[in-house]
Amino acid sequence: MQLAEERRDAIVDAVEREGRVLAAELATRLATSEDTIRRDLRELDAAGLLRRVHGGAIRRQPEPSFSERATTDLPRKTALAHGLRACIRPDDTVLIDAGSTHLALARLLDDGCAATIVTNSPQIALALGAFQRTRIVLLGGTYHPALGATVGAATLAEVARLRLDLALVGVCGLDPARGVSASDPEETALKRAMFAASTRHAVAALNERFDDSAAFLFGALSEIDHLVLEHDAPAASIALLRQHHPALDITMTTKAAA
Repeated sequence: MQLAEERRDAIVDAVEREGRVLAAELATRLATSEDTIRRDLRELDAAGLLRRVHGGAIRRQPEPSFSERATTDLPRKTALAHGLRACIRPDDTVLIDAGSTHLALARLLDDGCAATIVTNSPQIALALGAFQRTRIVLLGGTYHPALGATVGAATLAEVARLRLDLALVGVCGLDPARGVSASDPEETALKRAMFAASTRHAVAALNERFDDSAAFLFGALSEIDHLVLEHDAPAASIALLRQHHPALDITMTTKAAA
């Protein structure tokens, strides 16, 4: 009988060699169950040895920096940002989580769009820096360049003291059954605190987030009030969302300009 360590070594070897593997094929190849393979993939993903995605796993690539993400797919991110803009009310206290889509949102907002905007992103705070009627609050903490965000115990403590009307929280993965997730445990704790501090929650997701099973869950779909998706989001995933979360307000963007 194959040992668990040998089986996981074989999985990592297959991913490195082939680039992408499917859980069902691995189960047949290694003469075990899909449940066992999925458990192996979760543990290997958490260990940083591969990246688990819907149905299997892919070779882990270096994470792009925040500055790189901020300049890629701008039309798509701006389309999502317009959907998020509609969630903000003039008397709201809003938290805008760090992220390139949220930076695109900040560049769309006008002074007076909200009473107060709180963010853990210096880039977002700078994009809003000329506002006079809307108060801008930048959360403290340790700056993480790859995330473009302040994180850590100090940031977490500040979020815990907030009373927010709306939290716009970034996601690394969106699974219609499991919920929303992130790939970094410290960032995950912060996102969970953002959910807890707010009355309403809004999330925008690029299509590839449906295929990114990030390791750390921080919220259920039932906790989200507004979900903004791309105009060509996977039809099967949308059908599952509508089936299991009929109260969820889903906004589809218009097609992004080329």
